[in-house]
Amino acid sequence: MPEFIIGARGHDFGRQTPEALFSAIGQAGFRCTQLAFTKAIEGVKSYADVTSSLVEAARAASKASNVGIAVDGTYVELSYADEEKRKAEVTKVLSQIPVAKALGAGCMGSETTNMAKQPGISRKEAQEALLRSLGEILPACEEQGVLFAVECVYYHAMNTPEAVKMVLDTMASPNLRVICDFANYVGPENASVDAQRRLWDKVGSWYGDKIVAVHFKGQNFQPDGTLYSTSLEDSCVDYAGGFEMLRQMPQASLPVLREEAVPARAASDIAFMKQFVS
Repeated sequence: MPEFIIGARGHDFGRQTPEALFSAIGQAGFRCTQLAFTKAIEGVKSYADVTSSLVEAARAASKASNVGIAVDGTYVELSYADEEKRKAEVTKVLSQIPVAKALGAGCMGSETTNMAKQPGISRKEAQEALLRSLGEILPACEEQGVLFAVECVYYHAMNTPEAVKMVLDTMASPNLRVICDFANYVGPENASVDAQRRLWDKVGSWYGDKIVAVHFKGQNFQPDGTLYSTSLEDSCVDYAGGFEMLRQMPQASLPVLREEAVPARAASDIAFMKQFVS
Protein backbone atom coordinates (compact mmCIF):
# COMPACT_ATOMS: atom_id res chain seq x y z
CA MET A 1 0.00 0.00 0.00
CA PRO A 2 1.43 3.41 -0.91
CA GLU A 3 2.13 6.09 1.65
CA PHE A 4 -0.20 8.96 0.70
CA ILE A 5 1.37 12.42 1.03
CA ILE A 6 -1.15 15.28 1.22
CA GLY A 7 -0.32 18.36 -0.80
CA ALA A 8 -1.88 21.24 -2.72
CA ARG A 9 -1.66 22.93 -6.08
CA GLY A 10 0.73 25.87 -5.78
CA HIS A 11 -1.18 28.45 -7.80
CA ASP A 12 -4.20 28.14 -5.54
CA PHE A 13 -2.07 30.20 -3.14
CA GLY A 14 -1.72 33.04 -5.66
CA ARG A 15 1.37 34.36 -7.43
CA GLN A 16 4.26 34.79 -5.02
CA THR A 17 8.02 34.52 -4.85
CA PRO A 18 9.22 30.90 -4.52
CA GLU A 19 10.17 31.51 -0.88
CA ALA A 20 6.80 32.99 0.07
CA LEU A 21 4.85 30.39 -1.90
CA PHE A 22 6.50 27.32 -0.42
CA SER A 23 6.38 28.84 3.07
CA ALA A 24 2.62 29.46 2.74
CA ILE A 25 1.96 25.93 1.45
CA GLY A 26 3.95 24.39 4.31
CA GLN A 27 2.36 26.59 6.96
CA ALA A 28 -1.09 25.56 5.70
CA GLY A 29 -0.18 21.96 6.56
CA PHE A 30 0.56 20.56 3.11
CA ARG A 31 3.65 18.42 2.51
CA CYS A 32 4.01 18.67 -1.27
CA THR A 33 2.83 20.71 -4.21
CA GLN A 34 2.19 20.89 -7.92
CA LEU A 35 4.29 23.83 -9.06
CA ALA A 36 3.40 25.66 -12.28
CA PHE A 37 5.87 28.51 -12.75
CA THR A 38 3.61 30.28 -15.26
CA LYS A 39 0.69 30.33 -12.82
CA ALA A 40 2.27 30.50 -9.35
CA ILE A 41 5.48 32.54 -9.49
CA GLU A 42 5.63 36.33 -9.61
CA GLY A 43 6.86 37.77 -12.89
CA VAL A 44 6.65 34.53 -14.92
CA LYS A 45 4.45 35.18 -17.94
CA SER A 46 5.83 32.44 -20.20
CA TYR A 47 8.21 29.48 -20.04
CA ALA A 48 10.94 31.78 -21.41
CA ASP A 49 10.83 33.59 -18.04
CA VAL A 50 11.76 30.43 -16.12
CA THR A 51 15.44 31.20 -15.52
CA SER A 52 18.03 28.95 -13.91
CA SER A 53 18.20 31.31 -10.90
CA LEU A 54 14.43 31.07 -10.46
CA VAL A 55 14.59 27.28 -10.67
CA GLU A 56 17.33 27.24 -8.03
CA ALA A 57 15.25 29.56 -5.81
CA ALA A 58 12.29 27.18 -6.09
CA ARG A 59 14.44 24.16 -5.34
CA ALA A 60 15.94 25.88 -2.27
CA ALA A 61 12.49 27.05 -1.08
CA SER A 62 11.16 23.50 -1.42
CA LYS A 63 14.00 22.17 0.69
CA ALA A 64 13.76 24.92 3.32
CA SER A 65 9.99 24.50 3.77
CA ASN A 66 10.06 20.68 3.58
CA VAL A 67 7.39 20.88 0.85
CA GLY A 68 8.26 18.48 -1.96
CA ILE A 69 7.62 19.21 -5.64
CA ALA A 70 5.41 16.30 -6.64
CA VAL A 71 4.50 17.64 -10.09
CA ASP A 72 6.13 20.24 -12.31
CA GLY A 73 2.91 21.52 -13.88
CA THR A 74 3.35 22.19 -17.59
CA TYR A 75 0.06 23.61 -18.80
CA VAL A 76 0.18 22.89 -22.51
CA GLU A 77 -2.17 21.79 -25.29
CA LEU A 78 -0.82 18.46 -26.49
CA SER A 79 -3.78 17.54 -28.70
CA TYR A 80 -3.99 20.42 -31.18
CA ALA A 81 -4.67 18.96 -34.61
CA ASP A 82 -3.14 22.09 -36.17
CA GLU A 83 0.51 21.04 -36.58
CA GLU A 84 2.01 24.49 -36.14
CA LYS A 85 0.11 25.06 -32.89
CA ARG A 86 0.86 21.55 -31.65
CA LYS A 87 4.59 21.82 -32.28
CA ALA A 88 4.72 25.15 -30.45
CA GLU A 89 3.18 23.44 -27.40
CA VAL A 90 5.66 20.55 -27.61
CA THR A 91 8.52 23.06 -27.73
CA LYS A 92 7.31 24.47 -24.40
CA VAL A 93 7.45 21.01 -22.82
CA LEU A 94 10.90 20.27 -24.21
CA SER A 95 12.20 23.52 -22.71
CA GLN A 96 10.94 22.48 -19.26
CA ILE A 97 12.35 18.94 -19.06
CA PRO A 98 15.70 20.20 -17.69
CA VAL A 99 13.72 22.36 -15.22
CA ALA A 100 11.82 19.33 -13.86
CA LYS A 101 15.11 17.47 -13.56
CA ALA A 102 16.82 20.35 -11.71
CA LEU A 103 13.86 20.67 -9.32
CA GLY A 104 13.89 16.95 -8.55
CA ALA A 105 10.16 16.95 -9.33
CA GLY A 106 8.32 13.65 -9.10
CA CYS A 107 7.12 14.17 -12.68
CA MET A 108 6.07 16.71 -15.26
CA GLY A 109 2.33 16.81 -15.81
CA SER A 110 -0.22 17.99 -18.36
CA GLU A 111 -3.84 17.55 -19.35
CA THR A 112 -4.58 16.72 -22.99
CA THR A 113 -6.60 19.68 -24.38
CA ASN A 114 -10.28 20.47 -23.94
CA MET A 115 -12.25 19.44 -27.03
CA ALA A 116 -14.04 22.81 -26.93
CA LYS A 117 -10.75 24.51 -27.85
CA GLN A 118 -10.83 23.11 -31.39
CA PRO A 119 -14.38 22.86 -32.72
CA GLY A 120 -14.79 20.57 -35.71
CA ILE A 121 -11.94 18.28 -34.67
CA SER A 122 -13.00 14.74 -33.72
CA ARG A 123 -11.75 13.10 -30.55
CA LYS A 124 -9.93 10.52 -32.69
CA GLU A 125 -8.06 13.31 -34.48
CA ALA A 126 -7.23 14.95 -31.16
CA GLN A 127 -5.94 11.67 -29.73
CA GLU A 128 -3.78 11.13 -32.81
CA ALA A 129 -2.30 14.60 -32.27
CA LEU A 130 -1.66 13.69 -28.61
CA LEU A 131 0.25 10.59 -29.69
CA ARG A 132 2.37 12.68 -32.07
CA SER A 133 3.16 15.12 -29.26
CA LEU A 134 4.12 12.35 -26.84
CA GLY A 135 6.24 10.78 -29.57
CA GLU A 136 8.33 13.97 -29.59
CA ILE A 137 8.38 14.52 -25.82
CA LEU A 138 9.05 11.06 -24.41
CA PRO A 139 12.44 10.37 -26.06
CA ALA A 140 13.79 13.56 -24.44
CA CYS A 141 12.27 12.54 -21.09
CA GLU A 142 13.85 9.10 -21.36
CA GLU A 143 17.21 10.64 -22.20
CA GLN A 144 17.11 13.03 -19.24
CA GLY A 145 15.52 10.65 -16.74
CA VAL A 146 12.30 12.62 -16.24
CA LEU A 147 8.79 11.15 -15.93
CA PHE A 148 5.99 12.73 -17.98
CA ALA A 149 2.42 12.24 -16.77
CA VAL A 150 -0.82 12.83 -18.68
CA GLU A 151 -4.19 13.37 -17.01
CA CYS A 152 -7.51 11.93 -18.10
CA VAL A 153 -10.26 14.56 -18.23
CA TYR A 154 -13.89 13.86 -19.20
CA TYR A 155 -14.07 16.82 -21.63
CA HIS A 156 -10.58 16.44 -23.11
CA ALA A 157 -8.91 14.41 -25.85
CA MET A 158 -7.92 11.62 -23.44
CA ASN A 159 -11.23 11.22 -21.63
CA THR A 160 -11.81 7.64 -20.45
CA PRO A 161 -9.87 4.74 -18.93
CA GLU A 162 -10.01 3.13 -22.38
CA ALA A 163 -8.35 6.18 -23.94
CA VAL A 164 -5.64 6.26 -21.25
CA LYS A 165 -4.90 2.58 -21.81
CA MET A 166 -4.65 3.16 -25.57
CA VAL A 167 -2.16 6.01 -25.08
CA LEU A 168 -0.02 4.02 -22.64
CA ASP A 169 -0.05 0.91 -24.82
CA THR A 170 0.68 2.83 -28.02
CA MET A 171 3.58 4.87 -26.61
CA ALA A 172 5.03 1.99 -24.55
CA SER A 173 7.50 4.35 -22.85
CA PRO A 174 9.02 3.56 -19.45
CA ASN A 175 8.83 7.30 -18.67
CA LEU A 176 5.11 7.80 -19.39
CA ARG A 177 2.88 8.01 -16.32
CA VAL A 178 -0.65 9.05 -15.33
CA ILE A 179 -2.04 11.72 -13.02
CA CYS A 180 -5.31 10.47 -11.55
CA ASP A 181 -8.03 12.98 -10.70
CA PHE A 182 -11.08 10.91 -9.78
CA ALA A 183 -13.42 13.84 -10.43
CA ASN A 184 -12.14 14.14 -14.00
CA TYR A 185 -13.38 10.66 -14.92
CA VAL A 186 -16.94 11.40 -13.84
CA GLY A 187 -19.69 12.79 -16.08
CA PRO A 188 -23.41 13.16 -15.38
CA GLU A 189 -24.14 9.70 -16.82
CA ASN A 190 -21.64 7.84 -14.61
CA ALA A 191 -21.90 9.80 -11.36
CA SER A 192 -23.55 6.99 -9.36
CA VAL A 193 -21.31 5.13 -6.93
CA ASP A 194 -21.82 1.85 -8.82
CA ALA A 195 -20.77 3.46 -12.11
CA GLN A 196 -17.76 5.07 -10.47
CA ARG A 197 -16.68 1.76 -8.95
CA ARG A 198 -16.63 0.29 -12.46
CA LEU A 199 -14.37 3.17 -13.52
CA TRP A 200 -11.96 2.60 -10.62
CA ASP A 201 -11.81 -1.12 -11.43
CA LYS A 202 -10.65 -0.26 -14.95
CA VAL A 203 -8.17 2.36 -13.78
CA GLY A 204 -6.66 0.03 -11.19
CA SER A 205 -6.45 -3.09 -13.32
CA TRP A 206 -5.30 -1.40 -16.53
CA TYR A 207 -2.76 1.17 -15.34
CA GLY A 208 -3.02 1.73 -11.60
CA ASP A 209 0.68 0.99 -11.22
CA LYS A 210 1.45 3.88 -13.63
CA ILE A 211 -0.23 6.52 -11.45
CA VAL A 212 2.38 8.96 -10.18
CA ALA A 213 0.15 11.61 -8.56
CA VAL A 214 -3.47 12.02 -7.47
CA HIS A 215 -5.61 15.16 -7.69
CA PHE A 216 -8.40 15.72 -5.17
CA LYS A 217 -11.26 18.15 -5.77
CA GLY A 218 -15.02 18.45 -5.35
CA GLN A 219 -17.66 18.56 -8.06
CA ASN A 220 -21.29 17.79 -8.75
CA PHE A 221 -23.87 18.18 -11.51
CA GLN A 222 -26.96 20.32 -11.96
CA PRO A 223 -30.18 18.48 -12.98
CA ASP A 224 -29.42 19.44 -16.62
CA GLY A 225 -25.98 17.81 -16.39
CA THR A 226 -23.99 21.03 -16.00
CA LEU A 227 -20.78 20.52 -14.00
CA TYR A 228 -20.02 22.77 -11.04
CA SER A 229 -17.30 22.86 -8.38
CA THR A 230 -18.18 22.08 -4.77
CA SER A 231 -16.53 21.76 -1.41
CA LEU A 232 -15.05 18.32 -0.80
CA GLU A 233 -17.91 17.54 1.58
CA ASP A 234 -20.58 18.23 -1.08
CA SER A 235 -18.90 16.35 -3.92
CA CYS A 236 -20.44 13.43 -5.80
CA VAL A 237 -17.00 11.85 -6.28
CA ASP A 238 -16.59 8.35 -4.81
CA TYR A 239 -13.33 9.04 -2.99
CA ALA A 240 -13.76 5.94 -0.81
CA GLY A 241 -13.86 3.61 -3.81
CA GLY A 242 -11.04 5.43 -5.55
CA PHE A 243 -8.68 5.20 -2.61
CA GLU A 244 -9.68 1.60 -1.95
CA MET A 245 -8.33 0.92 -5.45
CA LEU A 246 -5.16 2.97 -4.87
CA ARG A 247 -4.39 1.06 -1.67
CA GLN A 248 -3.89 -2.07 -3.78
CA MET A 249 -1.19 -0.41 -5.88
CA PRO A 250 2.54 -1.17 -5.53
CA GLN A 251 3.87 2.42 -5.44
CA ALA A 252 5.90 3.22 -2.32
CA SER A 253 4.26 6.64 -2.06
CA LEU A 254 1.72 8.80 -3.88
CA PRO A 255 1.20 12.55 -3.57
CA VAL A 256 -2.46 13.50 -3.15
CA LEU A 257 -2.84 17.12 -4.23
CA ARG A 258 -5.80 19.30 -3.27
CA GLU A 259 -6.95 21.19 -6.35
CA GLU A 260 -8.90 24.42 -6.06
CA ALA A 261 -7.56 24.80 -2.53
CA VAL A 262 -8.72 27.75 -0.46
CA PRO A 263 -5.82 28.42 1.93
CA ALA A 264 -8.18 29.51 4.72
CA ARG A 265 -9.93 26.13 4.50
CA ALA A 266 -6.72 24.08 4.46
CA ALA A 267 -7.19 22.53 7.91
CA SER A 268 -10.71 21.24 7.20
CA ASP A 269 -9.71 20.05 3.71
CA ILE A 270 -6.74 18.14 5.12
CA ALA A 271 -8.98 16.59 7.79
CA PHE A 272 -11.44 15.50 5.08
CA MET A 273 -8.68 14.05 2.89
CA LYS A 274 -7.19 12.13 5.82
CA GLN A 275 -10.39 10.06 6.06
CA PHE A 276 -9.41 8.39 2.81
CA VAL A 277 -5.62 8.37 2.87
CA SER A 278 -4.90 7.27 6.45
